[in-house]
Amino acid sequence: MLGNSLNGRLLTKLENTFTFEFWVMPESVHTIDQQSREKPVEVGGKNYIIGPAQGVSDNDAGVSVSVGINGITVYEHTNKNMYAVLVYEAIINDLIHIAVVYDEREPQLFINGKFVKKGERSPKTYVYPSGRIGGQTGLFFNGDINEIRLWNHCRTEQNLQDNMNKKLTGNEAGLYGVWPTPPVNKQKPQRKNRKKQNSRINKDLSSSKGKQNEKLQVNENGDIEVSIIIPSLNKYPLNLLTLFSLEYQTFNPSKMEVIFIDDASTDQTEEKVKGYKPPYQFKYIRNKKNLGRAKVRNLGIRSARGSILIFLDAEMITEPDFVERHHKLHQSKSKLIISGAMHSRVIHSCIFPEFTKKDINKISTISKNNKEIYSRIIDFKYPCKEPYPLLEKKDIEKKVFKNLGVEVYPWFQLITRHFPADLEGFAFPWMAFLTGNVSIRKKFIIEAGLFDEDFVKYGYEDWEIGYRLYKMGAKYIVRNDLITYHQEHPVGESKWKEAINNLGLFMKKHHDIDVLILGLEISGLADLLTMNKVLSEYKLLIQSHPERFLKFQEKFIFILETILLILQIDIRHINILGAAGFSSDDRKELQEDINSIKALKKFTNLTSLLEKIMNS
Repeated sequence: MLGNSLNGRLLTKLENTFTFEFWVMPESVHTIDQQSREKPVEVGGKNYIIGPAQGVSDNDAGVSVSVGINGITVYEHTNKNMYAVLVYEAIINDLIHIAVVYDEREPQLFINGKFVKKGERSPKTYVYPSGRIGGQTGLFFNGDINEIRLWNHCRTEQNLQDNMNKKLTGNEAGLYGVWPTPPVNKQKPQRKNRKKQNSRINKDLSSSKGKQNEKLQVNENGDIEVSIIIPSLNKYPLNLLTLFSLEYQTFNPSKMEVIFIDDASTDQTEEKVKGYKPPYQFKYIRNKKNLGRAKVRNLGIRSARGSILIFLDAEMITEPDFVERHHKLHQSKSKLIISGAMHSRVIHSCIFPEFTKKDINKISTISKNNKEIYSRIIDFKYPCKEPYPLLEKKDIEKKVFKNLGVEVYPWFQLITRHFPADLEGFAFPWMAFLTGNVSIRKKFIIEAGLFDEDFVKYGYEDWEIGYRLYKMGAKYIVRNDLITYHQEHPVGESKWKEAINNLGLFMKKHHDIDVLILGLEISGLADLLTMNKVLSEYKLLIQSHPERFLKFQEKFIFILETILLILQIDIRHINILGAAGFSSDDRKELQEDINSIKALKKFTNLTSLLEKIMNS
């Protein structure tokens, strides 16, 4: 926050006509409010560079400004409510110049010296600029601020262009104040381009067609129907092949956008992808700090213009009808969730330095049927210091990758081979919410509250929102005609601990039997199909005998909680009841419950599991 004596006051000497201008680079999103002088908005959720200051009478209002990665909003704060009077959506991923000009109570917005939008004239007799320059306590601006200037007149487009890059003396006519300030986060110098490391990728990148993307990508096209959200963390050059595959979609490219979020990668992603020029509309957002799996996808949702969202992993190559099929399937119902991830195949599009000779021999064997790809493997010199690409853009166009795809996800196959596309009979349909390849209507996921940002590290953030959507009536469909090809890459250190901790968070947020029971499969006490049967039988038992087995319900829930605790320490499950603190009387009561349930002759999977736990 900038220190100044004006904090918290309306600047009443500047009535109706004035200009704020500043150089700024935001580092967080802000709420996109509906532009309206009738519908008030909340004060929170903003990234104020000019904080809100309330009007003191029915005849006046204070002007504030919020700037986020996803756009700019001008607010007027009356003595009762605050209104978004000029809303401009854009992707701001670099330092830009913004001017908010009031001309006789009418707001106008200029970006980099050019007029972009005008709002409606204020109905109030007086509007004043807020004196909360740089935000206020609890409402900080998150990002870099270079300079803020305040003028007592309406600056013209020519005024702005002539002076925005000039250093002021402080004696300029009409200058009310200037606030130089050190950046909240020092802007890192532009990195020099690295030496080109492989000609195939560089050649492919330069051949991409389409209008050049500007640093500020403006949300002007109202015809976008599908937004594809691709978070990426150190996935170059795989992410580039994914983007290439989206160039060959049968869906109208003018009606789709790709929102590519570089989550503070340290590889060549920024250098190679930032200037990418595809035929579809493309937004490149770079986070200066890593946001993590939940936050980064929420950023994509908030930045999206399409009514249908497709979440796609950065290393997933798509087939040409991928977008068209996702879009078509959402035309029938509003609460559909379409998933293709369970039918994904594995390919090797690149040899990484971490790959062993055994890995390379495996890739060579798979590729023998394609002479050109095989020849590239023969030309490879082991070991390598940089990723060695096996696929080129022309291979994506020719769909060569289809011949290299291998089905190697047995856990998913277990589901797709035993249950129909609508997952009828499967007790966990929400497991199909896999962000590698899944689509949903934007309105529906917003109603659910977006991804839970308490999930910071690896695991379960997708299933958690999938479960919330399931409880809201979502209908899951798993399709085998939405196949994507996962490009294999080195996997870092084990994510087991992070995943188990997030499983605990998942269970804490949803203390339901549907979630608590997941520990059975993870611990190896039951396979997926058996766990499915156990849950179904348990629900049937409780439904059929709601009063008879109340104490058994308490014991069973406590056992499942204990299994999770043991998972956090050791995957082996020895003496589960002892770990749960069961006394000899407790064990005797549980055995009696098992015998009573057995006598009903309908719950064999449940009783078999219980006996297994008794004997652990």
